[in-house]
Amino acid sequence: MMRLITYIENVALWIGCAALLTMGLIVTGSVVGRGLFNRPVPDDLLLIGLLMVCVIILPLGYVERQKGHIAVTVIANLLPLRMQAVLTAFGNLLFGLFLGTMGFVVAKKVPSEIAQNLYYDGRLDVPTWPMKCIFAFGIAAFLLRLTVDTYKNLREAFRNAKQDV
Repeated sequence: MMRLITYIENVALWIGCAALLTMGLIVTGSVVGRGLFNRPVPDDLLLIGLLMVCVIILPLGYVERQKGHIAVTVIANLLPLRMQAVLTAFGNLLFGLFLGTMGFVVAKKVPSEIAQNLYYDGRLDVPTWPMKCIFAFGIAAFLLRLTVDTYKNLREAFRNAKQDV
């Protein structure tokens, strides 16, 4: 199961990297097109904004796995290991509830947006639902990792409690 979660996180990371590269190509193409041909890439700002969803959301699970997020631990490092593990698990739970709620609300809108054929105004008529699906997928992958980490933290907290006795 852990291999599957790791695989999903790695795939999401590489899709995020590809989206970042694509954003750079769109910006470059738009600047060159505007400078040389007086024709930028159509809907370039919209496309870049939509690809930003991939760049920000998809790598979250990988970043959590690597513990690469920003953490201020000046006070937390002074606490006993058991308390640190409990507080980390509690923080994971709160953050998971917050992001999980956002992911659920966004995913819930997708079927109606597909049925209504909603799209962003512009020359390309980009549909609204694909990036919402990617957002929901990225949040789901992140929640899987948060669940695993919360379980590990709680196990660590209760294992230390048994050792303290």
